[in-house]
Amino acid sequence: MSFRVEEKCILKNIDKNKFKSTLFKIGGKILFPKREIMSLYFDTKATKMFFDSEEGTTPRKKIRVRTYPNEKHKTFNLEKKINSAEGRYKISEKINIEKYIKILKQGIIDNEYGFCYPQIWVKYSREYFSLKDQRITLDTDIVYQSYKSQIQKKDLDVNIFEIKANVNFDKNLFDNILPFGRYRFSKYSEGLKAIEESKNTHLIPLIS
Repeated sequence: MSFRVEEKCILKNIDKNKFKSTLFKIGGKILFPKREIMSLYFDTKATKMFFDSEEGTTPRKKIRVRTYPNEKHKTFNLEKKINSAEGRYKISEKINIEKYIKILKQGIIDNEYGFCYPQIWVKYSREYFSLKDQRITLDTDIVYQSYKSQIQKKDLDVNIFEIKANVNFDKNLFDNILPFGRYRFSKYSEGLKAIEESKNTHLIPLIS
């Protein structure tokens, strides 16, 4: 496994273009084409991962299946993001459609959390950049939807700027890009809270 640093910043729409302009001025480059991402998050029936994330408990993890809706050939990536005392790392496994359907019906058994079941979809657009050999992403047009219903919440004025770097990364580089504060932001946690607040709002479903 390889540990990594994740530094996040929340940008409003008014700051989004300023961020990109500043990034390019100091040597940032486009790394990959922009694409749409959809993640399905799993948790225990008591949403233990959610509460661990909210409390900042260590160790903790998130489990999700990530897909790219606009890809010609659909792929499914089963991912576990782990926060341990030693650091952060991610385990990723490509799964086929048969296994994907199976875990939708039966859930996932995790060594620490036990049985975990689908909770929410999170859909967003991601742009990829690089600066000094470190990867930077910008997530926009975030939409949350309950797996069990069509309850949905759009978070269109929240954009997540994130540096994903190796453990030797100089955190001061973040300050040189934009002088905004750093946050611990979890799309899964924010999505669950947003859906809870929007139980009476029904919009067009992400998945029909």
